[in-house]
Amino acid sequence: MSMSNANFPMDAEGRTYHVGVKRGELANRIITVGDPARAIVLSRTLDGVDPSAPVKSISANLFSHASHRGFLTITGRYKGTPVSIVAIGMGVSMMDFFVRECRAVVDGPMTIIRLGSCGSLSDAKVGDICVPSSSYLVQRNYDYFAEDSSASSASPYILSKKFDADPEVTATLVKNMSAQLGDNHVWNGINATADSFYSSQGRQDENFVDNNQELFTELVKYEPGTLTLEMETFLLYHLARTSTVAPLKEESKVKAAATSNKHSIRAGACMMVFAQRKSNEFISKEDVARVEPLAGKAVFDSLVEVSLGDESELHATEGSVWAL
Repeated sequence: MSMSNANFPMDAEGRTYHVGVKRGELANRIITVGDPARAIVLSRTLDGVDPSAPVKSISANLFSHASHRGFLTITGRYKGTPVSIVAIGMGVSMMDFFVRECRAVVDGPMTIIRLGSCGSLSDAKVGDICVPSSSYLVQRNYDYFAEDSSASSASPYILSKKFDADPEVTATLVKNMSAQLGDNHVWNGINATADSFYSSQGRQDENFVDNNQELFTELVKYEPGTLTLEMETFLLYHLARTSTVAPLKEESKVKAAATSNKHSIRAGACMMVFAQRKSNEFISKEDVARVEPLAGKAVFDSLVEVSLGDESELHATEGSVWAL
């Protein structure tokens, strides 16, 4: 694979280096998940998919592309509206590759919603859904563990400021999730995104020095509304907040300059509780199979319900993989 432009590598077809997509393969409305198998499950909700087709296969009427870096993209339509599903794996680095590279090949404003899994630090039970209105980063303080460290009074973990989700996206997700699962199974609050599955999520491992025995207490003290721990949402919210109006058409840039909306990405997230960290309970395969498609439908409904403004400002249908 031959790449050009060391600043933002793309191949001769215009495919990005990691996600492997090019213009016309990604819609302006995207669901991002971690697990490629979840992406395939969700794709069965899209228009024109035969429900009797093999569960683990991608319908022939949908576009799909698997990159050499492990990203899977599926694009089709939901209730007539172009949508994409992108499986990215785990962690803030994968979220960074995904958001930046997708933004680079899509014209116009975008809505991105993460549907993932999480651990609960609250009373949310396994199988419940959490919709975070904001997120902060929990990062291992590597200097703390250095042999020559003099930072004995410093914390072994660094906690960032919060970044907010799009309020309308969040409210719409809560409404649609409640319609699918019931109000008593949907939680709204603050998420903590960790840079590790283990140390910075408070998991105990005698093979390493992590100094994380009091981490849960510290997180709830820092942000009393902390409901969940996972590994991606903070960076999605952060990049949405720092996105510019560069991909917008000139008339849209003028409108954005006249309002408080200075960003081209609207973001939200929802997570299925897989791990109840207070009780140490973990979700069953049966509960995942029950909740996943219901949550997916709620996210699709939210994607098409939240307006992106004038549809003529979105990526052109002509020449795209969703052209009818």
